[in-house]
Amino acid sequence: MAKIVKYHNGSLIEYEIYKLVDFYDPILRQPTIPVKLETAADRKNADTVALSLAETLSKSQGLGLSANQCGRTERMFAINMGEQIWTLINPEIIEKSDTLSDMSEGCLSYPGLYLKLKRPDHIKIKFQAINGEWIEQEFDGLTAVCVQHEIDHLDGKMFTDLVSPIKLDLAKKKVKQNMKRWKKYIEQQELLQKQMTSQQVQPVVEKQEPKIQILGGSGALNFEAPKEPAKFVYNQG
Repeated sequence: MAKIVKYHNGSLIEYEIYKLVDFYDPILRQPTIPVKLETAADRKNADTVALSLAETLSKSQGLGLSANQCGRTERMFAINMGEQIWTLINPEIIEKSDTLSDMSEGCLSYPGLYLKLKRPDHIKIKFQAINGEWIEQEFDGLTAVCVQHEIDHLDGKMFTDLVSPIKLDLAKKKVKQNMKRWKKYIEQQELLQKQMTSQQVQPVVEKQEPKIQILGGSGALNFEAPKEPAKFVYNQG
């Protein structure tokens, strides 16, 4: 797909909407390659991939997306943080809690398949920002689960590896039903949006899309007052 160019923060930024590979594509079983951030060319390439992952995740309405899910080899993933999407480079888990969460996980690579898995409910990871700085960040609950799911992807592991063949077969039998429910939910949301729009005298305020943030700060992250150098933030709209 051709690159899309957007003007942001005084610079032209290229990105593309990636196409996700098939669940059985061998690239999903291959560990990703650490991203180099030594030269300006390295950082420019990382910018493009990071922004492309974030934009693709936003379009896909998922919680996380790794580079190899899009047929790429970079050790990089995007994660939806609600109002923001972060793209983390060369992430590595450095601490895990003993307490476990018990959540149902889905995956953009296998729509409609949900597996209940146990994972640590608190983790600390280190990763690099675009400028090469190493950052440490802690995650809890659902976000911690999503981060672990994506790091598994980067290591060439699939969430289907974490359950027994019997449980996997049972879950696969529910895929069509789950997809029908998801389609119905989307249709209901679209209908509700149309009804709300038609009832408004004033123009409806467009729903704010997640801000896309490719982290570039130092030290502990602070959403209210990020430390210098400022994080790379891309606001959609």
